[in-house]
Amino acid sequence: MLDANRLCPGCMNENTGEKVCSICGYDIGQKNPENCLNVKFILKSKYLIGKVLDASSEGITYLAWDGNLNEPVNIKEYYPLGIATRNPDKTVSVGEGKSFSFNEGLLEFLELNRKLCTLELPAVLPIYDVFEDNGTAYVVFAQNTGITLSSFLERNSGMLKWEQARPLFLPLIDTVITLNNNRIIHGGISPESITVSRDGKLKLTNISIIETRFASEMFATAIYPGCAAIEQYSTEKGNIGAFSDVYGISSTLFRVLIGTLPPPANERMSEDKMSIPSHFADELPRQVLVAIANGLQLKLSARTNSVEQFKDELVYGETQENIRKAEIRKKQKEIDNSKRIAEKISEPKKDTSSVKYALIAASCTAGAFIIIGGILALTVLKDYFFPKKVTEEKEINSMPSVASIGEYESGADIVKVKTYAVPDLTGKYFSQIDEDEACEDLVIVIGDKKFSDTAPRGTICGQSVTAGKEVVKDTEISVTISLGPKKIKMANVTGLKEDEAKLELLKQGFLYENIEIIEKYDTDKTPETVIEQFPESGESVNTDIAVKIYVNSYKDENAEEN
Repeated sequence: MLDANRLCPGCMNENTGEKVCSICGYDIGQKNPENCLNVKFILKSKYLIGKVLDASSEGITYLAWDGNLNEPVNIKEYYPLGIATRNPDKTVSVGEGKSFSFNEGLLEFLELNRKLCTLELPAVLPIYDVFEDNGTAYVVFAQNTGITLSSFLERNSGMLKWEQARPLFLPLIDTVITLNNNRIIHGGISPESITVSRDGKLKLTNISIIETRFASEMFATAIYPGCAAIEQYSTEKGNIGAFSDVYGISSTLFRVLIGTLPPPANERMSEDKMSIPSHFADELPRQVLVAIANGLQLKLSARTNSVEQFKDELVYGETQENIRKAEIRKKQKEIDNSKRIAEKISEPKKDTSSVKYALIAASCTAGAFIIIGGILALTVLKDYFFPKKVTEEKEINSMPSVASIGEYESGADIVKVKTYAVPDLTGKYFSQIDEDEACEDLVIVIGDKKFSDTAPRGTICGQSVTAGKEVVKDTEISVTISLGPKKIKMANVTGLKEDEAKLELLKQGFLYENIEIIEKYDTDKTPETVIEQFPESGESVNTDIAVKIYVNSYKDENAEEN
């Protein structure tokens, strides 16, 4: 049986009888807003409701205590603003004419959270329970102890460098890719819907039903100015897609790396004032700038259309611009060929009447010589024309070879086409190709990614057409990107600070989510540095294994006093 008076509703720590909690400062006599569940309300006989944490267009989130787990949790109640009404007994009813919208949203709320429960994504808070009660539905999930990304940035000089942001965001981006692949569109990705947990990892929060992510007539709209795409200002639900999440991630990265949010999309439609200061353009890797620019395009036809493709652009520099250039070149080539054929057909035919009789006379003369030549060949010159050892191979070798450098059409001359030597692309980063003049007339695409013991991570280690070969304009060349060596010698990170150690491991190619930080107390070693690691330094390992680094939790109090 839950003891409603034992815990503080503001922090769920033990209440020692104080009127004001000495831990969180919560006034024990404080009440939740009238349209919410009461403080100390018992839900489903095992959840003790605490203070309200958030009220959004989709529902209300409470701090609560799980009587089975004996730990604090968060509970979100489906309570769409403007549609739901709270009854005196704290059940939920629906306003007149709004039942359909409420019930449709309720079913989507249940389906969404049940699906999230099965996915178990690392960058999403774990879901413990989903159930219906009080005429509505609830989802119980792990307590969010992190701070918003906005607050985190304010405490850290307002922005991060790409080297700092990269290991934070890649696991989050992978989570969004999984969500989209399971037909879940977040639609509200922003610095306010991302939290930074105590272990330094990003968590994606506020995953809501899609009706709250666009200008719906029935549901209150949760749009984040600067992070919401232009299609979210429309009333058409079908306009929202993975490309909307691309815009949200791009806007958030813009805020993290540049220090400000882009102007709201609806304002950009009339006058686009979005720009990147020159010193940021010089400092940030080119593929990062290109990826963000493509992700922030207002028009869907110009914007990167999937988060997976956005990740490729961000990490490997595979941009939509190259694809668009290829399409334009292909169309131009078709137009040029059509014009050339049309010009050939329209050429005036030569008057052959003046030479007709000359040709007849020449044919008669040639025929006489052929008859005489045939007689000589069969008699006097027989051995010369028909030697006893004639090989088919000599006949084949004597045939002239014709280079395939053009196209031939019946009734037209052979058209010679300019060719281009394929450059050697190995060793280069994909983002450098746009600046290479030798690649201007070719279409370069990423075809594969593989481990390589010789090519540094991120560089090109193979190409479908060998360097030096002559090809026609717009030939597509597929390149292979190196993932770095499959096996490497483990770096020595002992003695480094936690962030320095992580960065060194990421440079070696280890996955961020595979790096585990473990605290270990040792008074004989330098405080707050890595004192042990697994695998050990110099050991030959695969880059996809789990790595453990033990950070000294001992703090030298004497040094702090000095």
